[in-house]
Amino acid sequence: MPYIKQSVYRAPGNPGRGITPHDRLRLIDVEDIAYMPPADDKGVVLEGDIILKPNRYAIDLYMTPGTIEITDPADGDTDQVGFTPSVKFNHPGNKQEVREFKVNNINTKFIVIVNYCSGEASDLIGTLCNPVRMTPSYTGNKDGNTNEFTFTQINKGEGIFIYKGTIPGEEPVAKVEAGATKVEIISDGQYQLSDGKASITEIEGGVDGALVTLLGAFGVDAPSVVAGDTILTRYGRPFVATGGSQITFRAYSSGEGKVVWVEQSRFEAS
Repeated sequence: MPYIKQSVYRAPGNPGRGITPHDRLRLIDVEDIAYMPPADDKGVVLEGDIILKPNRYAIDLYMTPGTIEITDPADGDTDQVGFTPSVKFNHPGNKQEVREFKVNNINTKFIVIVNYCSGEASDLIGTLCNPVRMTPSYTGNKDGNTNEFTFTQINKGEGIFIYKGTIPGEEPVAKVEAGATKVEIISDGQYQLSDGKASITEIEGGVDGALVTLLGAFGVDAPSVVAGDTILTRYGRPFVATGGSQITFRAYSSGEGKVVWVEQSRFEAS
């Protein structure tokens, strides 16, 4: 449904206290993205998954806790107002790795994802057409030895999105062996399926609210994912896990400590 005008009251708890992000900023080069889900019709939430091209992956940049500042100012003349979100933080030292990162990414256009220790949904800044750009600054003196990074959306436009998809990483959580009919969950994240004709009918483990993505396999015989006792696919439709395809499930409690995995989204590579 489109946005309907409604009052905004005080959120429960202590909503005005400081934020507690994880100490790693997730960076995705827009050139590595095969598909990016659109925002919902209210313009804020991204429910689907970011899909990366084969053999591409996101990277992390360490952020010193307590230095992280996220802003989302809006400005512009009448009929030209837009948001320019930004995240700023310190990174300790000036070792070879961070110098190489700066030199080789100074003009890279990114999507950035901020994860929170509170378990709240992640924040996402940038779009394929309006990504963020890095501005680094190094200072070394008797008081400290620090790189300050700022990642700012290039043009005025959309504000900070809420991202509810899985977070693409450098390595999947685990590899599912060829011929397996069950995926055993270790933690949230992505699981790489193996080539081989098999039908996955069960996802075992996990807790209410967990989110996992099964990555398709490159090869001759792609496995499939079908509805079963613990798997519900959309409209009961099976999923053929070919290379570059992926399907995402969220866990919902079914009572007695058990969960059912319900399809949230799928991407089928052509």
